[in-house]
Amino acid sequence: MFNKKTIALLSLIILSFVACKNHSKFDRDDWNDGDGLTFAYRPKMVDDLLENYKLKGLKYQQVVHLLHRPQQSNPTQMIYELDEILKPGTPHYVKQLILTMKDSVVVDAKVYEHTDKKI
Repeated sequence: MFNKKTIALLSLIILSFVACKNHSKFDRDDWNDGDGLTFAYRPKMVDDLLENYKLKGLKYQQVVHLLHRPQQSNPTQMIYELDEILKPGTPHYVKQLILTMKDSVVVDAKVYEHTDKKI
């Protein structure tokens, strides 16, 4: 019926379709689509954003133009919420994009994830 090569090829095709669902291209409007606390599209777009957009070297206003205003900021960081799963009163899981700033210029961009071990 099916030989091993056909099964392997079909498995690879199915796996690639499943993997593609977790990632999508960065879109400025979709990035900001949310209620201010949750953003449905950000977790799927952050990899494309980091891979295809040069964030390091951008000035504060350029970042705001690209990503809108951050949920948290101070002179050394801009923090964009990506995902958060809450249990009563405390975060159970948090994922954020953190842009480190020096003299209002991005010097580093990374994704921070934290899971509360007390489940």
